[in-house]
Amino acid sequence: MKKGLLLIGLFLLFGAAKCGKKSGYQLGELLRLQLGESARCQCQGPEIQFTAIKEDSRCPEYTNCIWEGQAVVQFSLNNSGRQYIDLSLRDGHPELASRKVGDYIYRLEKVSPYPQAGRVTEPEEYIVELVVEGI
Repeated sequence: MKKGLLLIGLFLLFGAAKCGKKSGYQLGELLRLQLGESARCQCQGPEIQFTAIKEDSRCPEYTNCIWEGQAVVQFSLNNSGRQYIDLSLRDGHPELASRKVGDYIYRLEKVSPYPQAGRVTEPEEYIVELVVEGI
């Protein structure tokens, strides 16, 4: 009986610890997500998930390119329904990096890793940094 209670207690303890590892974010603070990872605003705002790298045509380091390229990232927003948005990083076009949806502004800050000549970046290697602000 005691062993059973001990096992149940350990199960609950580890289950609660696992729930605590869910990503959360605060409005106005930098949020880092890996591909497929999601986070919910601690302000009861929408959940955001990094769902895809739609394009990464940025000019690789130490190379010369005619066009600097861009990184296009897809996010899934889920509050009272699911909605997808694309944000882009492209030199000279900061308007592509942010979008207003409902009462929030989503702003893409960084896409890592930066491309390197002769190396293919696997989707699971991507990490994005973004800021969500309330209006």
